[in-house]
Amino acid sequence: MQPQEAAVTSHGEEPRKNVAQRRWHFGLSYASIEVLVCGLDFALIVGLGLACAAIYSRLLNDSDLDTVRYVSTAALVGSVFTVTVRSRGLYDPRLLSQWGLQARNVVCFWLITFLVLAGAAFALKIGKDFSRGAVLLFAAIGLIALLVHRLVWCVMIGSGLRTGRLRGRRCILLCLYPFPQGAAIVDRHTADLERHGFKIDHVFHVGGAGRSPKDLAMLALAFARGSEIEEIFIAADLQRWTQVRHLVQRLCELPLPLTLLPDQNMGELFQRTSRQFGETVGIEFQRSPLTVWERSLKRALDVVVALGGIAVLTPMLLIIAGAIKLDSPGPALFKQTRRGFNSREFKIYKFRTMTVLEDGPVIKQAELNDVRITRLGRWLRKTSLDELPQLVNVLSGEMSIVGPRPHAKAHDNQFSDWVSNYAFRHHVKPGITGWAQVHGHRGETPTVEAIRKRVDLDIWYVDNWSVILDIRIIFATVVELLRGRNAV
Repeated sequence: MQPQEAAVTSHGEEPRKNVAQRRWHFGLSYASIEVLVCGLDFALIVGLGLACAAIYSRLLNDSDLDTVRYVSTAALVGSVFTVTVRSRGLYDPRLLSQWGLQARNVVCFWLITFLVLAGAAFALKIGKDFSRGAVLLFAAIGLIALLVHRLVWCVMIGSGLRTGRLRGRRCILLCLYPFPQGAAIVDRHTADLERHGFKIDHVFHVGGAGRSPKDLAMLALAFARGSEIEEIFIAADLQRWTQVRHLVQRLCELPLPLTLLPDQNMGELFQRTSRQFGETVGIEFQRSPLTVWERSLKRALDVVVALGGIAVLTPMLLIIAGAIKLDSPGPALFKQTRRGFNSREFKIYKFRTMTVLEDGPVIKQAELNDVRITRLGRWLRKTSLDELPQLVNVLSGEMSIVGPRPHAKAHDNQFSDWVSNYAFRHHVKPGITGWAQVHGHRGETPTVEAIRKRVDLDIWYVDNWSVILDIRIIFATVVELLRGRNAV
């Protein structure tokens, strides 16, 4: 060991270095996992395409198997699938270790791949050249194989990172924080970096023995030149920005990537999107909840589901309207003021289930065994059939099929006082059903805690929206209606 290295390790870095050497001296490279999994996906798809065609041909005793056609088709499927998955960054080892995320996306992209290719085959009139049985067998077995493949990698990556069997990028860490603050920060950064496939070869501290950033740069340069180091990390807060700039200028002599690890407060700022206005740089604290493309997709889903629902359910809607008129005096439909996207007011349509038609500054929420609910209304509310007229609100663009449930205007004012981030629900259109509803949050909200839980789920939906999520919620709503939880 060189003399300057001994000085640097006086604060306990040497034990970490020895442990790292013992833990990381063998195994698969973390950086190579992305390419390896992508290649294995492609090989798996091509191999299964040919195998499924051969199996189906053997079952039908058909010896006339066009191997080239099925291999080329499977290669096309593999190319479309892997390119799509890679474009979404899903081969990143960090994401490969998340089984739920991988399973959802594999199912989605596999189905999309087959739908696209089926459409292309229909358009080119080449569908007759393929056995439908072989294609369906390939689709089913291929999906299962890809899910199993993901599960294996999920287990391997998780285990490899925990035990150190994955060989990571060798790097050094420079810490500009004084002791004892620096020691805790180094431990946190080291744990995070090693979990994400990096091997910390050495840690250099600015603290202790009056070491300056200039000294730190000289030590790091001497250590990294001619070595196997692949990356340099600098842990600092932006109050030391002048020192960081000088340090970076010296370290740029090395042909290695340099990465700043800011403190937690500034780290939140770096996670936000930046925008350029000439020479002026802006940090985007909040973007539009949905892009133009996302809004178009969501609107298309709304229109398709609403039109289909109205077309299929019109006889039922007429029967329910007639039954309401016979059951109790009053109109069949009930209109009430609600707030939608950006708090714009609109009139929501529902089948009347009560003897009252409240729409003022004070509205009493429906309760269990509420005497205002009619005999038919009790059944309509339990089955949520009273919400069906809102399909008209969806077609008019005031609502969406899926979104935060709109509350009465009077309740909106009350709830916004109870929950500080309540207004975030208005970042998207309200929905007939929503993420909160499929998690059992239906009916009355008598306490602050009840409305806070519902708001938390609604905001999660706003932040994580996708077409797949909307479809999941629609199917989950059917299950929730059968369970009948919390309906009043």
